[in-house]
Amino acid sequence: MYCPHCFNDTLKLTPSGVVKFTFNGKAKATSQMFYNLKEDTEEELLAKLDHVIKDYFEYYQGFQNKDPIRNVEATSIDFKCSNGCTLSVNNRVNIIGLIFSRNELVASLKKFAPQYGLQLELEI
Repeated sequence: MYCPHCFNDTLKLTPSGVVKFTFNGKAKATSQMFYNLKEDTEEELLAKLDHVIKDYFEYYQGFQNKDPIRNVEATSIDFKCSNGCTLSVNNRVNIIGLIFSRNELVASLKKFAPQYGLQLELEI
């Protein structure tokens, strides 16, 4: 990926960090997952993804006026430039396709939405 500072193809995801999730632009404090690419298996990463989605859906089902889930973002600030550039903490990068695929995210959303009576109209 390209570094926003030096514009070289030198931006890499760190081996461990945090992924922050937003659903229709909203999140709760626990809408995040910790990852360690050196230790977590693919199954463990997908279980963590399921946990975050299930936790948010459990919270969101209690809302009175629920909009359908249209947009889900998964971002992280845990990137580094191999040129040593200093990156802003406001520089959030989409990690879909790096830690888990779009299809895996959609499958998890579709698995839990019916359990919590939520509608999906995904634009992701």
